[in-house]
Amino acid sequence: MKKVLLAGCGGWGEQWIKYTLPRCERDGLIRVVGAMDIVPAHLELVKKNLGENRCYTDLRAAIEQTKPDLCVIAAPPAAHEAVAMTAMEYGCHVLSEKPVTDNPQSLFRLLKKAEEKGVKYGVTMTHQFKRHISTLRQEIFSGKYGSLDYLSCQVTIRQAKMSERQNKLEHVMLNEASIHHFSLLESLSGSQCGSIYTDVWSPEHAKDMRGGAQSLSVLKYVNGVRAGYEMSMASASSQHSWGNELIRAELEKAVLILDGYRLHCYLKSEKEPIPDLPGEGFGIPLIGSADDRWGNEKLLEQFVGWLEGGAAMDTRLENAARAQMMVFAAIESGRRGIPVNPGRLMEEYRKEFLKKGAENR
Repeated sequence: MKKVLLAGCGGWGEQWIKYTLPRCERDGLIRVVGAMDIVPAHLELVKKNLGENRCYTDLRAAIEQTKPDLCVIAAPPAAHEAVAMTAMEYGCHVLSEKPVTDNPQSLFRLLKKAEEKGVKYGVTMTHQFKRHISTLRQEIFSGKYGSLDYLSCQVTIRQAKMSERQNKLEHVMLNEASIHHFSLLESLSGSQCGSIYTDVWSPEHAKDMRGGAQSLSVLKYVNGVRAGYEMSMASASSQHSWGNELIRAELEKAVLILDGYRLHCYLKSEKEPIPDLPGEGFGIPLIGSADDRWGNEKLLEQFVGWLEGGAAMDTRLENAARAQMMVFAAIESGRRGIPVNPGRLMEEYRKEFLKKGAENR
């Protein structure tokens, strides 16, 4: 049974404390040996859910005393690199919340450190492993509806102001929110993203959101599939917020619409009673059971399996770096006003990283 240390107990860390870690510990998948946060107040929830003797305010002390196999990082994004570097120094494997980091040079430092220390590094791209998204993906790849032409994803959130965590992050919307959807859409497309064009802006009522509060993106994948993506963090109404996104898949023989947790199919062969208006279609039940492991629980299960000699998890750092690079490509596209190839951009950043490393020797 793998020993787990949680680093970061506020914000999203609360979900790990309340649900993910207790469930996986009860199932015999892991043993939680400690939880660490530099803010003592954040540890109150740990005491309630995991026990008082597992609390720490110093990361090095926590690692030295608990000797974990892996460190789950749920700290604010601005702290991800520092926490991960410290954990890897001690030989700990790392499972980190997204974003991996908020700048390209930091990403390459993490990739290099993980390789040097020989540790496994996973990233919790949670959304694409949720039950409803997994059902949609299964239907798209089933072959029943012919080839996929394009995808559409709409996310609209009403957020009055940035949180304390977000205030420490540049390009908040793209780094914190869009990284999930870029990764999710790529998983539905069946191919890697070959180019992305993004228009980013902040309306007058959301000027405090650094790096933009609204965006419209067009993504083209290597296999020819396209995706249109709308992201708003300053909508007047949270019509399609987290877990309630509106995703449409246009296939050769059908249209699949995922509205929140409801998946509906409209077949091309179905007669439309009134011209240019859809028929009734039919609902598609979600796969599996609500009691199964989904989201972070599923990812933790994959990560532990990887540590025990099983298949490498889909969202290991090398693969998650692509999703992170799509974010950087979107930022660059918004700045330059042109489509950007994430793969080429990654090579540009890699050369820059290697050049700086050579200069510092």
